[in-house]
Amino acid sequence: MNRKQLDDAQSSDVGSRTSDTRSETGTRHRSHSGPARTSSVNIRDIAAAAGVSAATVSRVMRGNARVSDATRAKVQEAIERLGYVPNAHALALTTPPNSVTLVVDHISGGTYSEMTAGVERETSDRKMMFRIASTGGKWDEPKPILDDLLSQRPRLAVLTASDVIDDPIDDVLNDYVDKFKSVGTRLVVLARPRMRLLREIAVVDYANETGMYELTKYMISLGHRRFMFAGLRRNSSVLMSRYHGFLRALREAGIEFDPRCTIPLDIDRAASIANTMAMFPTVHDCTAVVAVTDELALYVIAALCKLGKSVPDDVSVGGFDDMPYAEDLMVPLTTVHAPFGNMGHMAVKIGLDDFGIDVTMPTQLVVRGSVAPVRQ
Repeated sequence: MNRKQLDDAQSSDVGSRTSDTRSETGTRHRSHSGPARTSSVNIRDIAAAAGVSAATVSRVMRGNARVSDATRAKVQEAIERLGYVPNAHALALTTPPNSVTLVVDHISGGTYSEMTAGVERETSDRKMMFRIASTGGKWDEPKPILDDLLSQRPRLAVLTASDVIDDPIDDVLNDYVDKFKSVGTRLVVLARPRMRLLREIAVVDYANETGMYELTKYMISLGHRRFMFAGLRRNSSVLMSRYHGFLRALREAGIEFDPRCTIPLDIDRAASIANTMAMFPTVHDCTAVVAVTDELALYVIAALCKLGKSVPDDVSVGGFDDMPYAEDLMVPLTTVHAPFGNMGHMAVKIGLDDFGIDVTMPTQLVVRGSVAPVRQ
């Protein structure tokens, strides 16, 4: 095979044939194998305009690093000048995966936005394509989501899969491991423990138990002995880790805790405030409330204000996550900083660089104005 035949073979599309056409450059092309295209301009026209081979154009389009910046710039200029638009579906059949896809439950929210930014920045730094997909919270029907992901053939898929204990999503993900391997895709699950996932799926978790332990221990050091816990959710591996950290700190300090002094997690603001207002008067001499998230801590503070209590003069309140608004509240929130952005970076690193299988990112106590010593 001569050089021209080799270039033709490298740049051809799967099963694609073109009829006798004339390009915008005036070059007439006989029927031959070639890339799918959306106009009369094809890959050989781009090569001729840029003064390079068709194989070089193909490498530029596929993000191949073995092309100089100068050559890449010439090819990109020719593509833009001639208005060539490649067929994404055809390229997917012949192009090695060079993208990272992040699958989240929701696009909005501080947690998701920070993790998304971390994944995007790390992907961009590697000059790879970044894609994001939202399940809309529909992990209860995971197969269509995973089948669509398979069809995209990303080099790496980062999933914020359900953290619900005994959720069947783990079994479904395990069943898909070999399918993703067959198309060259690695899987990383982000922001939850491993639970039942196979070792072929990497996991990036964060120190939920340790973080809540440090927050509670700090509040104990200020003299607090009567606590409430807001946000109990027994089927969540993440939130139960936080609850266990809270209990561990109390146990080590010799403080007894009545499990009835807990408020169940409710994402509805009005319900959370009502639950807190109903529970707080029943906990005798309560001086501290530990909330499982910053959002819930904000609702607790609102409820305490309605009850005529001052934070932190009468009651101290701590949260978890360190959302962007936590520092800007009327009473800046003492909380646990979760490194969501760094977790996104790490998910891409371990997925592409084999940087271990399980990574647990550290959390950090952030002391602000919502926690104070007990008043004598």
